[in-house]
Amino acid sequence: MTIHPREYQTRMLNDTRQAIREGAQRILNVAPTGAGKTVMFAQIAQGAAARGNRVYIIVHRRELLEQTTAALYNLGVVCGQIVPGRPMTRETVQVAMVQTIVRRLHHLRRPDILIMDECHHVIEGNTFGRIIDYWSDAVVLGYTATPARLDGTGLGVGQGGYFEQMIEGPGISDLVEWGYLSYPVMYRPPEEHADNYRVKRGDFDTKEQAQAMSRRKVVGDAIEHYREHLGGLPVIVSCVNIEHARLMAEQFFRAGYTARTVWGGMPRAERERAIRGLGDGSVQVVTFCDLINEGVDVPVLTGVILMRRTMSLGLYTQIVGRSLRAYPGKRRAVILDHVGNYYLHGHILAEREWSLEGEKRDPRKAEPPQTTTCPACYGVWPGKPRTCPDCGHEFVDRPQNGRSLDFEHVQAKLVEALPEGASRDEIEAFLARASEMDPQKRQRALMGKAFELLPLGDSGKRQLDAMRRAIGYKKGWTDYAWQYAKQRKMSRR
Repeated sequence: MTIHPREYQTRMLNDTRQAIREGAQRILNVAPTGAGKTVMFAQIAQGAAARGNRVYIIVHRRELLEQTTAALYNLGVVCGQIVPGRPMTRETVQVAMVQTIVRRLHHLRRPDILIMDECHHVIEGNTFGRIIDYWSDAVVLGYTATPARLDGTGLGVGQGGYFEQMIEGPGISDLVEWGYLSYPVMYRPPEEHADNYRVKRGDFDTKEQAQAMSRRKVVGDAIEHYREHLGGLPVIVSCVNIEHARLMAEQFFRAGYTARTVWGGMPRAERERAIRGLGDGSVQVVTFCDLINEGVDVPVLTGVILMRRTMSLGLYTQIVGRSLRAYPGKRRAVILDHVGNYYLHGHILAEREWSLEGEKRDPRKAEPPQTTTCPACYGVWPGKPRTCPDCGHEFVDRPQNGRSLDFEHVQAKLVEALPEGASRDEIEAFLARASEMDPQKRQRALMGKAFELLPLGDSGKRQLDAMRRAIGYKKGWTDYAWQYAKQRKMSRR
């Protein structure tokens, strides 16, 4: 099977190969969840093996090992596996569990290239670090979505890490714009959850959080918001600990939803059955604490409910990223943040600047990233948009003391500014139909909406642009379609 890399994947692959040719030995590749990091390093392994180089791909979870092995197989690369209970084979490419390979270092041939997935786990002296130190002359390629540890420390040399050069891919907002990820819509309940927790082992105390998040009102609010915004669609619920996850599953079950809890100690077959259930419709809600952060791919997943507050940007983006996978007919992902993680880390679409040095920041003292909460639908958006991207509520600039600008709320009209005789349900139905059309018919259908919306002026154009985003067309399409419709209308007069 031939895999055709996306444009940005090809660029990152070329940049990595060029860096190696120029003498770089330890290279960090950064790209969001859903960018296809496994495909990229599988391509690297394929090329290296074709030149006779020995490659070890090191992962720390069984699910990641299986994904990597499947990606290599799809590229026609035969690989071995270094896992417990399996004898070593002679393939040039080996996919290894980190816990196994570190025990066999003295019995393995020296690799030319070490590839480390989820490399934000790599720290001097830990298991990953011992492998790099043992084969110190090998080229090391790391891949991660968040190149920083929990305390904000970077992964570069001198920061407790190993990497000397960083290659950045696109951001989440880019992948959403290009249609590779679903559009995220973020909500919070009307009353902010504002408990202050002690910090233990680098993150908020789980015992305090579990007590606070298990209160009847908080649990009830989570179910009510799920019913309102997702209505039975497949979601995962990020919880504080296993007991909290079980409580949440029980409450969702009592509310009439099919719910399961997964945790690391449960039989693997049961865990996989629960996660597969999200895809086949037999399970609506899966609750968990840490298990679904890495190595789980459920494209049909429609939303995430955040019931755990975390200081870790990596944990936040990984959990939310589970819901952003694109899927036919899926136009958006809904994030219900009941604990205010966006105050600590910003909107999931916020632009982020990464460096090998990282960024030390105390979330309890730092200024929160700038966000705007819509008073109509409680959606939370990065920066200060003029219009709520979800419900259309308008925000109007208002001078304050002649020095700065803030926002006052005015009655929204955009939602009601629909084609004559059309309702919101009809628009939603149109988008659902369009997502199932072939590209040519979808283009004609959306262009037809441009003609229908033309009499509404700017309001109609904004609505057309919202449809454009929902369907996944690139920026600029709205202006093109709008001008084309205007010219055609004028020529018919």
